[in-house]
Amino acid sequence: MNLGTSSEFRAIGLILNGTERYKLIRTVADAAEVLVRDWPCDDGEEYINALVACLNAYKGAVSAEVARQTLIRAADEVSIPYLTVVY
Repeated sequence: MNLGTSSEFRAIGLILNGTERYKLIRTVADAAEVLVRDWPCDDGEEYINALVACLNAYKGAVSAEVARQTLIRAADEVSIPYLTVVY
């Protein structure tokens, strides 16, 4: 991340299959990790968009919120239930 930018965003709780069923995602790094390690499908359009958004957020080209929104769309794409925190 560029200096002066934050990788944090409003938390998303994902409900996944596997040993760690519940994941709380708060940062771009959390989002990238869950996409790479825990995602059930690695060929969806929204999945690819979410990976690219995480990389772009890390480089400072887009905001962390953009990465968050693409993660939500990727979850919708493969019917992963999630909870969003609204403040």
